[in-house]
Amino acid sequence: MKIEGIEPVEILHKLIELKAPEQVFDQDDQIDSTQAQDMAPIAKPKAKLLNKHIHQLIKHPLFESYSLTKQDVMVIADLWQFHLELPGRSSSWAGICASAKIRRYQVTACLKYVTGLLERNIICFDERIEGNYYLNPMILQSAEYTLSKDLILRILGRDIREDLELIIKESWQDDKDFMSDLRLVFNLCYNSFGELGSRSPILEYPILSACLHLLKDRILAAPDTLGIKELIRQHSLSEDQLYIVLLVMYHQLCCDDRITEADLALSLAPDPRFRWLQQQLLSDDSVLISSGLISREQRFHRAQVNTIGIPHETLKTLGYRSKTSEDVAIKLSPYFQKCQPKQTLGDVIIPESDKQLISQIITKCKSYKRRDLEKWGLMVESSKQGVVLLLYGAPGTGKTYTAGAIAKELRKDLITLNVPELRNKYYGETEKLIKKAFSEMREMASKDSNAPVFLLNEADQLIHERIASTSTCSTIENSIQSIILEELETFPGILILTTNLESNLDEAFFRRFDLKFRFRLPDIESRRKLWSMYLRKEIPGSADIDVEQLAQKYQFSGAQIALVVQNACVEAIGRTGKSKRLSQHDLLKYADLEQPWANQVNKSIGF
Repeated sequence: MKIEGIEPVEILHKLIELKAPEQVFDQDDQIDSTQAQDMAPIAKPKAKLLNKHIHQLIKHPLFESYSLTKQDVMVIADLWQFHLELPGRSSSWAGICASAKIRRYQVTACLKYVTGLLERNIICFDERIEGNYYLNPMILQSAEYTLSKDLILRILGRDIREDLELIIKESWQDDKDFMSDLRLVFNLCYNSFGELGSRSPILEYPILSACLHLLKDRILAAPDTLGIKELIRQHSLSEDQLYIVLLVMYHQLCCDDRITEADLALSLAPDPRFRWLQQQLLSDDSVLISSGLISREQRFHRAQVNTIGIPHETLKTLGYRSKTSEDVAIKLSPYFQKCQPKQTLGDVIIPESDKQLISQIITKCKSYKRRDLEKWGLMVESSKQGVVLLLYGAPGTGKTYTAGAIAKELRKDLITLNVPELRNKYYGETEKLIKKAFSEMREMASKDSNAPVFLLNEADQLIHERIASTSTCSTIENSIQSIILEELETFPGILILTTNLESNLDEAFFRRFDLKFRFRLPDIESRRKLWSMYLRKEIPGSADIDVEQLAQKYQFSGAQIALVVQNACVEAIGRTGKSKRLSQHDLLKYADLEQPWANQVNKSIGF
């Protein structure tokens, strides 16, 4: 959109150029009233031109809804210049008031002006703010601000509503059209503009509002046979109630997650004055809750929270189709690996006392045994439906192998979560992938009659001590820890985590583990069995090996014994004639080379 051939971004650039050099300052500078009075006045011809461009922006069709004043335009110009010259930086309340020519010590007037900018969505907080800043103005003084994304789009001559109109169908004929465009509109906006909330991504209200209004208009224009339209009629839903249903549907079906009440309220009512009205729409006696259209579920995320969802039967009336096993299999491919273990508990070489403990772990994982525990009154946590195990200890002692044996004994498949596939270089993407992976595991654990055992190998790559720092990387890592803590709290299936570096785990994780089992280095009897197992009869010369000497002399892990045998065989196989056979000398040679590491396996050496 243009006025007299000038786009909004061009108007702002002319305003920036016209400002006197004396008036240009860094948004972080705190100028006082004396400095402001000393600024040189703008020459009359320049002032006239400045006022012309200010008026152009105020009257521009893309900006009319903001009801801008001259003061607002000068603030927008300064913040836009700041945005261009120092991208990623935010501004303080004092910097904004300096742009508005409000004296530094006129705190009440300044905060009132900042509040007005927030109310009109001209600026926004640069982080999630839940507090009521009308009640506590100190929130405004400690916060940082940026231009809203919607306003930046308008500066660039873009209208989000018009852009969305181009990508969806002109009209909907059936529920399939509705579900498809619901996913399309929200995916585009959340992927492009979403910021991470306490649990779910959050959109700035003007962009979210554009999405919701567009979907509402399409619903009203659709045939009466549309499921969502019938739902509106049946329950006499208001516009605000419809918006709750649409947003909850999207998070539940397309983000593979239920939105929390707090994130829902903050999304639909960013102005704290009206947030209580939003909360009333989800009170126990509200239409949405009392009719069963919306259900609550308690989960744990730092603290207990309420998540919001729509019952499956209601979703079916709106055109939702449950995922088939083929859909899930295709979806799992990037970060899951499925296998059918062959080893049993009898194949695991550990001390007999430890093997008995593993056997008890398997007993706890058996559903019918767990039902017996419930009869004894021992399963008191209603939110805890599954079993989460931690297998920890020295590298190469059989943790992963034992996880496979547990799955085999339970007659289940083993699905391993590939941690590197979850790590993404883009901000916020790792959190989304982790939440998505756990959502898929939850779905399989809940719906599959013989759900697999899930394995998170080398879990210390994801779960570790939270970082006491405010850097971006620390914030992301701590957010990941919080997501996993919550998921472990209520995971409905059998999940096994392994680690060599248990000392690196945050203490909060240990409470989430139902059982913690430590793998020690093999005792003398286990070492005898391991040497004998790896010295297979197919290896020439293996029958002549003195296993007792090797077991007594070297306190190796199972993985180290396997490595020594392999390296010795590689040397033996390189010989010719009668010498082409494994000898005691070969094994002693490579065992001595491995010996310096024998006492290091309990240390954090990066495995």
